[in-house]
Amino acid sequence: MSAFEVTTPHRPSWLPGLMMALIGFAVWTLFSLWPWLMNSHAPFRVREAWDTTLFWHIGVPVMLLAQCAGSALSEGKIYRQPLGMLGGFLAGVLLVHPAGSDFGMMPLAAIMIGIPAYLALFGAAAVGRMLADYIGK
Repeated sequence: MSAFEVTTPHRPSWLPGLMMALIGFAVWTLFSLWPWLMNSHAPFRVREAWDTTLFWHIGVPVMLLAQCAGSALSEGKIYRQPLGMLGGFLAGVLLVHPAGSDFGMMPLAAIMIGIPAYLALFGAAAVGRMLADYIGK
């Protein structure tokens, strides 16, 4: 190594997964609280995020674009990359939910929402990786 060689800083391998988890948690939380945020004089009420139209119109595309960008900017096994987003999303589901609700529907939600979400996020990660390879990151 010569004295003039400049190395690029090393990015921790766990950082993209953490960022995806934070985005997944933030999307669930924001859209669960959205009806109350827009009508703040009403009593505080939490809804499930997927019951709001904006979750599907804005939240889901934001998660897919973030997954695409995160995959383009990071290395690692591509099949693991959606797990960060899903983990953050699941943490939001468990921590921010309507009062008095239980988790009786959680197994069905894991099958009906979790599996298709993983496949969509995996597709976004694959597109991001292909774009990064095409551009030549």
